[in-house]
Amino acid sequence: MEDLKERTTQERTKEIIYQVERVNLSDFGYERSGHAKGDPKIYQSYLKRIMNGDLVAEDYNGVSEEEKIEKRKEISNLEKQEQDIERANKKFDKEIQEKKKKIEEYNQKLLDLREKKDEDPETAKYETFSPFKFSINLFILIMLSGYLFFFYVSAAYKALYVDFEAIADNIAQGVGIGSIMPGPYELSEAISYNFLLFLVPFIFYAFGWAFHVILEMTHKARYIFLGMLIAVTFTVDFLLAMIIHNNTELAKELMGLTTVSWSVSSTFYIILFLGFLVYIIWSILLDSLLREWDKGQIPRNISKIMKHLKRDILNLEEKKTSNQSISDRIHTLREDISTVMYGNLQKYMDQFSTGWISYLSPSSMKTVKDLCLQEKKEFEEKHGIRPGIVKVVSKKA
Repeated sequence: MEDLKERTTQERTKEIIYQVERVNLSDFGYERSGHAKGDPKIYQSYLKRIMNGDLVAEDYNGVSEEEKIEKRKEISNLEKQEQDIERANKKFDKEIQEKKKKIEEYNQKLLDLREKKDEDPETAKYETFSPFKFSINLFILIMLSGYLFFFYVSAAYKALYVDFEAIADNIAQGVGIGSIMPGPYELSEAISYNFLLFLVPFIFYAFGWAFHVILEMTHKARYIFLGMLIAVTFTVDFLLAMIIHNNTELAKELMGLTTVSWSVSSTFYIILFLGFLVYIIWSILLDSLLREWDKGQIPRNISKIMKHLKRDILNLEEKKTSNQSISDRIHTLREDISTVMYGNLQKYMDQFSTGWISYLSPSSMKTVKDLCLQEKKEFEEKHGIRPGIVKVVSKKA
């Protein structure tokens, strides 16, 4: 009896100090069952050893120490890659948050513009874009641009090219000098005379553009510059009207008719003001149109900026790299390193149990045999032992 207790104590000590053993599980089970006299507790300790990979079949292939070293190196490299990706993704996330914040700010600006328009319509008229006002300005400006084009082509032609016979015929027929606006034949004559006459209207368009530029200046002397510009334009129109008037009066003088001074000639003033006053109106409309356009540019620019920011956010999201595959690989490698058993766990336990139970065949050991079978059943249920290849990973890893 004392010898049995001593052997049992030795077997239980082995439960703690064992190392990995490769054995024929059936023969080993028979031998150990004989040493332990089929003790169910000792039997359970061997089942634990099999599950933990410390007691394996002769043909068992596990992860060697050399392979574990290589896998640890691979884990180290993968962790560096994972950290680099995380740093890059954090940088992208920071930029994304900054751009989202800007989008919120621009949204608030658009909202402020709409609220201001509702709260103070009078002030908003001068600060917000009016499609109706812009359309009216544009329509009138286009019409006046056509008018000024033909007017100045005609005025330049009548001032620089003098056909006294035609003027005399018109006077003799009682039609004066004809319309200041050119007829179709006069346009063709102007082209044949000098095609550069068609550039004369653009000089006055340039004066109108300069009118707008000067009004936008912040210089203290801008109104002086504006007055000088208007004076120059008036002078040019005055000279054109004067030359046309003098040509007409010269033709009348050659025919022996009475001439009149420009100061009392209605034709002179009509030519002067049809050009100069329309130029002033055209310049004011151009300035108003451009200012109205600038008002509309504010919400349009904000919308464009927001669209650009949203596109940037999408690009940054695409640049972000998922490290899930690296994390999965690291997890797998750590499992491999921490694997204590990989194989057909139930098969190994069945082989060991066959040998263990074989020793308990005598009828005198039936009670112990039943206890061992019950222990095996409970152990498999507790640890979920099922047929097939399984991997057992140490929880300490």
